[in-house]
Amino acid sequence: MSLPYGPPQPVSPLIRGMRFALLIAGIIYARGKQALYNSKEAEWREEEAKKKVIRDRETAILKAKIAVEEKETVRLLETGKLFDTGN
Repeated sequence: MSLPYGPPQPVSPLIRGMRFALLIAGIIYARGKQALYNSKEAEWREEEAKKKVIRDRETAILKAKIAVEEKETVRLLETGKLFDTGN
């Protein structure tokens, strides 16, 4: 059985060199982009950490308000004044 296009031809040294050079260039480019993305990610994480502190503080305040309201509601429920119609 013969190949439809004949035996494979040897690859030119110029083409081999260009392929290798482009491979190296791609690796260098990717490392630069990765460094850029890592620095942006670090900045984003710092901002998120600062926002988390604020968010946690606001959540704690809200939970405290809810706890006070629930305590008052339970007190009214236990005394029977929650459903008092005022009659």
